[in-house]
Amino acid sequence: MSTTTQYTTRASRPTIISVAQRAGVSKSLASRALRGETGVSQEKRNRVLQAAEELGYRLNSAARSLVSNESGILGVVLNDIGNAHHAQIVSGIETAARARGLRTLITHGARHSHELVHQTNTLMEMQVDGLIIVSSWMPHGTLRALGQELPTVVVAHLDEPPDQVDVVASDDVIGATAAAKHLVDLGRHRIGYLTRSMSATSKARWHGISDYARSVALDPELLHFESEDVSAVLTGLEERRWDGVVTNNDQTAAEVLRLARACGVDVPTELALVGYDNTALTQLVYPSLTSVDQPQQEMGTRAVTLLLARRVQRDSVPVRDYYRPQLVVRQSTEAAGDRSALS
Repeated sequence: MSTTTQYTTRASRPTIISVAQRAGVSKSLASRALRGETGVSQEKRNRVLQAAEELGYRLNSAARSLVSNESGILGVVLNDIGNAHHAQIVSGIETAARARGLRTLITHGARHSHELVHQTNTLMEMQVDGLIIVSSWMPHGTLRALGQELPTVVVAHLDEPPDQVDVVASDDVIGATAAAKHLVDLGRHRIGYLTRSMSATSKARWHGISDYARSVALDPELLHFESEDVSAVLTGLEERRWDGVVTNNDQTAAEVLRLARACGVDVPTELALVGYDNTALTQLVYPSLTSVDQPQQEMGTRAVTLLLARRVQRDSVPVRDYYRPQLVVRQSTEAAGDRSALS
């Protein structure tokens, strides 16, 4: 007894032409509507979206890239996906990209420079129109090569940024100087800078702290500790080595706050504590955290603007946009007699 195997053929995918015909609009208008571009009435956009849904149509980025040499996609590489500062920058990037009918692909390097390079290469293989790198850990030579190949913007402090990339950053020296001055003005003399990273960004912050402290005859301490090993921090707190501390970000400050409580060190009476980035975390801990504010969403928006301008004029002078950070004072540095009665 013989059996016959039946094969089903996959139905041909709907095209932008079939979507336009069903919606009763031109092919170009249907394309603009699906990409979220402006200049399309809401009534026609709704018709196009409904037609696309009924037909099961999806934008084909690869085909679009072949025809127009543009994918409509921006690649975004983060150093640390768990960093709230990076998340706010990405929010600004996505908002700006969406307003221009563009999409974003986001990946991260898991706090390793080699993984940053690997993830960036992956985005390049996917034919993104440009790269926004939210990290100061990318090797200099890699940045130079990336900038030669496609528009690239770095949203972070770099020691010597290559001419092939644009830079958007907060002035970390100014921000850290303001933090150090605030501690000194409070009468703190044993200043420490506690950091989990010695990236270009963190080095710039140490530079601001150390220069100011030494200008008033103080000798600040730099403590670089590994993410999982907080024993050095714990020892410093137990020995009361510092009466004022600045950390490299709010997450580190929250960890210091936890360890101080475990050691019986009162914040801010015995230890005035300043974080960096002014993320939402500053108001989720007690005492609330003094922190250096950066305009994260504005920086993300600016990065998109620069990237798109670089696509039009590749040989323009490299842009170096630095924002001036502001110190936001909260309970973690208030004088003992001024503490808010929240308990």
